[in-house]
Order: sequence, then structure tokens, then C-alpha cells
Amino acid sequence: MVDALATELARIGVATLHEAAGRRGLMRGLRLLVGGPFAGPALTVALPAGDNLGIHLALEVAEPGSVICVGSAGGGIYGVIGDLLFESARARGVAGLLIEDGIRDLGTLAPPPSLAALSVSAQGTIKSRVRTGVGSGIALGGAFVGTGDWIVCDHDGACVLPAGEREDIVARARLRETKEAGIRDRLKTGESTTQILGLPENAVPSLRPAVSPADEGSPRH
Repeated sequence: MVDALATELARIGVATLHEAAGRRGLMRGLRLLVGGPFAGPALTVALPAGDNLGIHLALEVAEPGSVICVGSAGGGIYGVIGDLLFESARARGVAGLLIEDGIRDLGTLAPPPSLAALSVSAQGTIKSRVRTGVGSGIALGGAFVGTGDWIVCDHDGACVLPAGEREDIVARARLRETKEAGIRDRLKTGESTTQILGLPENAVPSLRPAVSPADEGSPRH
């Protein structure tokens, strides 16, 4: 069940799931640097700047298929995970890692698992403290991630699906896929996006910022 759900979520992708969630849960700044798209239940920990002890502790209890979610106060300055911790993650069978900081040894890292981070940095760390214990709720890339939440990451970014909303979000995402498939077929016949989507032909100039309503029914551009 977990493997099947992870496969489907990775296939649907972050953009569609984020839209289906009402444009919520997207994590800022994280980019997929190693491997391909992945999804799985979150295992969380948060680090103080320059200290990666929490990653060691999280890997001690990580279950196969989980996603290690690492909040950090380091801001991308520190390389909090390198080839040794990456090898440990592989041995534990984790699906992926989300690192709100830098990584090191990039040239030697090969999936599995996949890995997303803010940056690449050779800056070293100590191993003495944690900011938030393993399994506690954390802020990661501007989104809250808690126990039981699911993570999806691909080349568009990463997002969190809250545990209590996951099934509804996935159902809406499936409907979006069906609707967009129909739009795609019509585009192939030569219809324009303004015709299909009923967009205004004469837009009114405005300097006001766009509003992002929770409108799961409107397709992506």
C-alpha cells in the first residue's frame, strides 16, 4: 500500500498535488540534486546551524520508504550530509531526504536514495545538539511538516500533504489529471488556451499582485 501510494504520488508530481491542495504546502528553495522523483511518509528532525547530529539520530530509527525531513537554521551554509550519512540512508532503505541546508560530496552521491537540498557546501559541522527532536513537527522551507504527513519531491520542488487531508488531495489531483488530459487533446486540434479556458481576450492592466485562491478546479497554465 505504501509503495503503491508513493509511486502514484511521484508520478502525479508536485505541481499538480500543490494545486490540488489549494496551492498550499510548497517548500521554498529545495531542489532535487540526487536521483529522481520520490514520495513517502515524513520522518522529521531540526538542526541548529552547523550541527548535523539530528540526521544521525533520525537514521537510527528510519523505516524503509520514509523521507528524512531535515529543518535547519544553517540557511544553506553548511554541508550537513555527505557520502557517509548518504550511505547510511541507503542501507536503511529511505526513499529520499529533504535537507534545508547544504550537502557535500555531491560528485560521489548516486541514488538510491534521492536527495533535495538548498545548496552544495563543503562547510563542515559538529555533532552535539538538535533543535527539535526526531519525530516532532518542524518548519521546512516555509511549510509545516508533522508525523504522518507525506512528502512528494520532483524537479519542480517539494511539497507536504498533511495526514488528515492526503486522501482528499489525491482525489482532487486525479480529477485535475483527467481534466488536463482533455484540455491537452483539444490543444492538439488547434484550439487556443483562451478558448478552452474561457479567458478574457482584453485583460485590464494592473499593478496589483496576483491572488492565489484555493481553486483546485482551474488548470495550470
